[in-house]
Amino acid sequence: MLEVLLDNLGTTAVDPTGASGVSSVSQEQLDRAIAALERGEIEYIILEDGEAFLQAAGEGAGPYAVQFNPGAGEDLIEISAGADVNTMRETLRRYRRGDPAWRIG
Repeated sequence: MLEVLLDNLGTTAVDPTGASGVSSVSQEQLDRAIAALERGEIEYIILEDGEAFLQAAGEGAGPYAVQFNPGAGEDLIEISAGADVNTMRETLRRYRRGDPAWRIG
């Protein structure tokens, strides 16, 4: 089951209004992946949005490294090298929804 979840995390969707999100990944799928990350069952989560992506790595209560890559050959941007588990979780959820408030840095 975890493999199916992880296979679907990289899928992307773009809203024609210009807002973007990763709506093809359900909230439930993301929450399961976050729980697996917290338990140390997986090493990282990556949510792709076209060429851009947000990734988080860590385990337990944290700290978590949260990084963003805007795509198009840009460099990886360290959003937070020490996010706690709640901040990491909310950042990934907001990014998945296309909420511009996902940035924590």
